[in-house]
Amino acid sequence: MAINYLTTREAAALLGTSVRTIQQWVEKGQLEGWKTEGGHRRIARSSVVRALKANDMQAKAEQMAASLSVLIVEDDASLLKLYRTQMRFWPFDVKVYSAPNGYEALVMVGEVNPQLLICDLRLPGVNGFQIVRALCDMTKFKEMGIVVVSGLPGPEINAHGGLPPRVEVMGKPIDFKRLQAIANEAWARQQLASKEAD
Repeated sequence: MAINYLTTREAAALLGTSVRTIQQWVEKGQLEGWKTEGGHRRIARSSVVRALKANDMQAKAEQMAASLSVLIVEDDASLLKLYRTQMRFWPFDVKVYSAPNGYEALVMVGEVNPQLLICDLRLPGVNGFQIVRALCDMTKFKEMGIVVVSGLPGPEINAHGGLPPRVEVMGKPIDFKRLQAIANEAWARQQLASKEAD
């Protein structure tokens, strides 16, 4: 039969804190505990398990806040691989998502809410022009950085109706230093928003 309680020392070791902190948490009701007839404190194992789960969730949330989520909309597998290779050298954690076409991109944007979108213009189905215009019209994505990477010359982009002013347009070959500078700005905005939310 499993023992359903822990000593304060055992609880402190599991939660990575001091015995005094465990005692304070019990006094505040953050952990369930009691004293034996001999005056020794016992902590309910179930409340320590709950605290461990809460700490794990907080750590995951902090890790997500410390990383930059990037959605790359690109149907060229070799170029997608190049993006991923370059992003490994960025000075912060990057969560890279990818979509091979416009339809999947729009679905994924709603699911992952990226801080930075990198989009080709020539895509099967829903093209890059449609994706970028749709997202720029949505208030929910007003803080998202948007970079269009295309081999199309400026006059041809304008012939398709152009792109919204907030969109950064990059030609090919890709200037990865410039792309990293844009990502740095998106990451800094996200860190600032995260601090303000706290």
